[in-house]
Amino acid sequence: METENKIKILFIEDVPSDKELAEMELRKEGIVFISEVVETKNDFIQALNVFKPDLIISDYSLPSFDGMQALTIAKEFYPTVPFILYTGSLNEETAVECIKAGAWDYVIKEHSARLPFAVKETMEKKAKLKILKQSEDKYQTIFESTGTATLIV
Repeated sequence: METENKIKILFIEDVPSDKELAEMELRKEGIVFISEVVETKNDFIQALNVFKPDLIISDYSLPSFDGMQALTIAKEFYPTVPFILYTGSLNEETAVECIKAGAWDYVIKEHSARLPFAVKETMEKKAKLKILKQSEDKYQTIFESTGTATLIV
């Protein structure tokens, strides 16, 4: 399958076996993707600009960087790229904080079988939001180019 038909997933992960388990779960559910993995803030920023992911899956805590920092950077520069936290340690308060900060979903590594479903739901939501944005843009253009009053009932 050609690259443009695959989901481009950027993993922020410092444990190779955790990334391998995530990829195995995704493949098992038929998700077709290519991926890159980063561990540092600088590598993350570079991958955002060069790899241009369709989806970011991030661990919450890494040695020199964390998921909240990554989420903040992603939301600032690439707000339409979905962000899923995939972590071994996340309490309810932290999960709520992450969702409020803009994460699209979170998955506990102990429940890694849920990751493919989170990815599918997230990508479906992204596609629906893209269609909605296109529709809004279309109607905004029509409204702005109309020289007369428009009544929408």
